[in-house]
Amino acid sequence: MLVCYLDDSGKDPQNRITTVAGYIAKDDQWEAFEVAVEPWFTERGVKILHAKDLHNTDGEFVGWSVLTKQAFVSRICQAMSPHLLMGMSMSAVKAIYRDRAAERTAARKRTVTPYTFCFNVIIDWILRDIRIGRLAHAEGVALILECGHENNPEAEEQFYKIRKLHKLENVLRSISFVPKDKCRAIQIADLLAFYSRRDGVSTEKVAPEKRMEVRRDPMMNLLAGSVPHLVFVATDFHEKPPT
Repeated sequence: MLVCYLDDSGKDPQNRITTVAGYIAKDDQWEAFEVAVEPWFTERGVKILHAKDLHNTDGEFVGWSVLTKQAFVSRICQAMSPHLLMGMSMSAVKAIYRDRAAERTAARKRTVTPYTFCFNVIIDWILRDIRIGRLAHAEGVALILECGHENNPEAEEQFYKIRKLHKLENVLRSISFVPKDKCRAIQIADLLAFYSRRDGVSTEKVAPEKRMEVRRDPMMNLLAGSVPHLVFVATDFHEKPPT
């Protein structure tokens, strides 16, 4: 069975973009990744990887230089490369999403939160992607999100709604929630969510024709070079999500 770990970034009001992101792999590949990556955490004395603390040189990362932080993430990427199938990051510009949601509400149509919108798009990607879609349909998918987010109940409701509506009971096997200290898998989902959101913020605010010129965060370059990544920032919203 495939297992997809997802976390979010940007739910605070001051953040322009909200992001849901993470990685997908077979369950035995996740086990191999956990074994492979643990020595690097032990070597650096890191108990829990919080991407925000890493970026801000806070918490367990006090005193780390930029090069030390990049070397640590590079080691994680080395462990990811042989085992994980794909990284996925879906983001939404919250202000525009709220405007479109108000329009739908006026038309008496229900709109989910930006968090759940991003979650739904990732499900669609998993089922349709040319690299993992066939495997997902053949072996089934379990989704695991970090616990504690206020919109997790809505995401869970949508999961079962999609499964029932499209008769995907044998494909969308389960959804569950784990704390950040449960495994390294949910921690690297946090890592991708944090840096892909920052990357999205830096590119979304410039003109489309200039976006290829924006310098990508070195951390995002490291992550993107480890396994294939599907990354999208939705800047407007219509009835059909991007595919």
